[in-house]
Amino acid sequence: LRYPTGGIARMLSIVVICTFVVFVAITIILMIPRILYGRMVYNNSKKSDCIIILSYRVPADGKPAPILIERIRKGIELYRLNVAQKIICAGGAVKNQHIEAEVIFKELVENGIPEENIICERDSKGTWENIKNSKIIMKNHGFKNAVIVSSPWHLRRASIYATEIGIEHTVEKSDIPKGSLRVFFGFAYIYIYYGIIKYLLNKHKYLK
Repeated sequence: LRYPTGGIARMLSIVVICTFVVFVAITIILMIPRILYGRMVYNNSKKSDCIIILSYRVPADGKPAPILIERIRKGIELYRLNVAQKIICAGGAVKNQHIEAEVIFKELVENGIPEENIICERDSKGTWENIKNSKIIMKNHGFKNAVIVSSPWHLRRASIYATEIGIEHTVEKSDIPKGSLRVFFGFAYIYIYYGIIKYLLNKHKYLK
């Protein structure tokens, strides 16, 4: 039995060290939001004044992507459980001419939600604006609190923004679309947490 020596041993040592450093760095990044903001509070059928469904990019054909469909389904589920009787659809036209809030609106109506119980926020281009504009709608309608609906990897970011803006809220995660590649969602978590760290480092620009 021969053991690696010389250059090979050094290379293996570097790989092990780099892997350990990356693991520690990822762990720290994931812990920072929890340390600063605590645990997210899940709704668990608690009554709220409104449900905020956060949008997801709409393809060129104008039909909701599977991720958005799952968010809409969760919003409908909460509505039917009488968690709240008003739904805010948050999202403007980002990738194309399709206004994401209106795509959500159409799906809600087709699933039996009365039009008068749906409010569209059509101007936002990202999560920060989704939350910021939703707060304005809440204020205009006298809503005191909300349950925010989004995908599992996206909720922490949305919750942080809601906390910073001053929305009393709980959260509910939508399901991950069946048949989706789990590796994609792993990268989605990394991307979202990168965005959280970027926000924390540039918070003053957002809160102007």
